[in-house]
Amino acid sequence: MDLLETKRLILRELRLTDCQDIVRFAADSAINHNLAFGDLEREEGARKYLKKAVADSQARADMGETRHSFKLAILLKPDRDFIGSCWLDITEPMHKRGSIGYFIEQSHWGKGLATEAIQALVAYGIDTLKLHRIEATVDADHLASRRVLEKAGFVREARMRQKRRRAAVWTDSSLYAKIAHS
Repeated sequence: MDLLETKRLILRELRLTDCQDIVRFAADSAINHNLAFGDLEREEGARKYLKKAVADSQARADMGETRHSFKLAILLKPDRDFIGSCWLDITEPMHKRGSIGYFIEQSHWGKGLATEAIQALVAYGIDTLKLHRIEATVDADHLASRRVLEKAGFVREARMRQKRRRAAVWTDSSLYAKIAHS
C-alpha cells in the first residue's frame, strides 16, 4: 500500500520482500556510520525488523489497536526503485509526540530527496495523526542530515554530549524538533 506520494517519491509500507534492500543499506558503511542499525545487516535481523514493521502496519482501529509505528520504504518515481527508508514512531501518544528517522542510498545524496520524504512524513504526522511535536536526533557532526531537517522546518534544540557509541567512540547528537503549525 502506498502511504504518501510527493513529486518524485512514493512512500509505502515496508514489506517482507524488502529484506535484501534493508540488508544492503545496513551494510553500507557510508549510511551506517551515522545510524545504529544493530543486526539489520544480517538477513535474520532484517527479517525480524520487517516482520515487526508489517505487524505494526496491520494494527486495526476497529479492534481497539492503536498504531504507533510507521516504517516506510522510499521509492523513486517513475520506476519505484527502493532508495531508502524513513520512519515515524509515536513516542508519547498522550502528549502527541513522535520521532522520525531516515536514510537515503548514497548515490541519491544531495538531490533533496531526503528532505522531500521527511516533509511528506512530517505533514502526515501533523495533519493526519494530529501530532503536536516531532523530534529527530542526528549525529551532531553530520551536517548533511542536519540540513535535511532544517530544510524540513525543524529547529535545533540541544546538543547531547556523548549520547551514542559509534566505532568504540562516544559521539554527540543534536536534537531537532518541529512543532505543529509553527
